[in-house]
Amino acid sequence: MDEDEFRKQFKKKSVFKQASSLDLSYVPEKLYCRDEALKTLIFNYRRILEEEEQPSINCLILGKGGVGKTCTARFFGRTFRTIAIENEVNLFIEYFNCINFRSKSKIIRELLAKYQHGSGRGFSDDEALKLILSQLIREQGYMLLVIDEIHLLKPDDVLALLDIAETFGHQNAKLSLLLISRSKDWMKIENERILSRLNEKLPLKPYDFDESMQILKYRSDKALKENIIDDELLTMVSQIVVDHKNMRHGIEILRKSGSYCDKEGLDSISADIIREASNDVYPTFRNDIVDELKDQEILALYGIVRSLINKDEPFTLVDDAFEDYNAICENYSIEPHVKMSFRKYVRQLTQLKIVTSKTVRIEEATRGRHLEITLLDIPVTKLAELLEDILESKFRS
Repeated sequence: MDEDEFRKQFKKKSVFKQASSLDLSYVPEKLYCRDEALKTLIFNYRRILEEEEQPSINCLILGKGGVGKTCTARFFGRTFRTIAIENEVNLFIEYFNCINFRSKSKIIRELLAKYQHGSGRGFSDDEALKLILSQLIREQGYMLLVIDEIHLLKPDDVLALLDIAETFGHQNAKLSLLLISRSKDWMKIENERILSRLNEKLPLKPYDFDESMQILKYRSDKALKENIIDDELLTMVSQIVVDHKNMRHGIEILRKSGSYCDKEGLDSISADIIREASNDVYPTFRNDIVDELKDQEILALYGIVRSLINKDEPFTLVDDAFEDYNAICENYSIEPHVKMSFRKYVRQLTQLKIVTSKTVRIEEATRGRHLEITLLDIPVTKLAELLEDILESKFRS
């Protein structure tokens, strides 16, 4: 590539209008589906703004990965600081991830370097912390310390941080903690003494389908230009989020899909691009599962795949897939099973997470309800090639 070609790459059109809104570190302007958690945090920490003695408050946000723990904490911290300034409270927000800061000492020395412009050498943790708290008192300030992945610290370090107010006196500890941890990891370090220092534990559940759709719609509208992705494709991504119980996967799929379009010079995202990105983000499709399928299950799966290819849409209906299944059986001179059996094969394929299916209501009342089916983790053309090879070897040899 010469310099002219290099320059051309920068002039190519992009499907993004704000790609940064799909970064995992991005804190949205509006936080969806976490109102109850925010209200609980407000209820606990508002005392810092309302009470003259400014008490020390310690809360913990718990949940699996990808349920919005960090996003909720950082959104709260940012907005709380805005409200604090409006109330003439000099609030400092500091965020630490224990993946990078593996001990209480490292956190304290980082704070000392920022607020005292010293390395902290020669000071014990308590001496360094006393200098920081003294600085806050002199500046009539208050600090909210947000510590992510807190379970990576030793239990004694966690207890010492939660015990700052007791150690230095409530009148001197102008500091509160907001801790973040995965539920299972927290259980390994939680004990009665640590638990007694917490004002509140906030467990967050994974997002359901409607919540996932709302969040992904908001993020895609912020990140992508108009008509780059439609609601049917967002439905696919939302289903992936629900299946994996992880919003990060959905956001990363949107980012990778947009990046692929830019790289290939495409104007919009397709269902196969979503599937390719999904498998790249979270490779769940295993060829060995297909190898273990019974003949009728393979034929049913191929019927779904052919129907998706023929319709060229993200989803197909069970009736349409059944028609393609019948045509495939006829092609291989196999007696097709009845529709009830075909539905049973779809349920089995869904349980194996090869396909995903859901019942939807069709607008025209006379048509009632139908079963929608799609693939999430592998492009239809790739799976079609795999299934063709299997069927040819089984029934043509």
